[in-house]
Amino acid sequence: MKKTVLSLTGAVLILLIISAIAGYCKYRPKPSELEVLVNNQSAIAEPGTYSLNKWGRTAADDTYSDPVTLVLNDDPIVVAPTEEIKLEFEKPPETVKYYLWDVRTGKLAYKGLKGYPLKLEDSNVESGDYAMEIRAKWEYGYVLYNTRIIVYNDTK
Repeated sequence: MKKTVLSLTGAVLILLIISAIAGYCKYRPKPSELEVLVNNQSAIAEPGTYSLNKWGRTAADDTYSDPVTLVLNDDPIVVAPTEEIKLEFEKPPETVKYYLWDVRTGKLAYKGLKGYPLKLEDSNVESGDYAMEIRAKWEYGYVLYNTRIIVYNDTK
């Protein structure tokens, strides 16, 4: 009887170890989800290029496309320069930088904007249609997110 119990216990432990190893081998880090909020508007910012290394496992992807192309068909968030653009990550990053690309020209309009949350008036952002690239960095890697915003300055 004792041998049977020991044999069953050993078999269960071996199966658990094999299952854990198989799960670890299949594990691939995924980018944190990001929701962009402005007043009552929200949008999910899709991850583009990323490189993550977590628990000894690595995942990377490159979109091979500029931010304007990635968001051209997305519904934009309309924001006034005085409003705050808030970001809700699953896990808050260590650093966040923003880049605004002019949708009309495809050129970089504003580089390295900072703030968490972001206030566009601090960087004198003019009215326009922009692809916003959000560069978030964690201790285990980075992710570039993209969303579309329309900056509307109603005081002019």
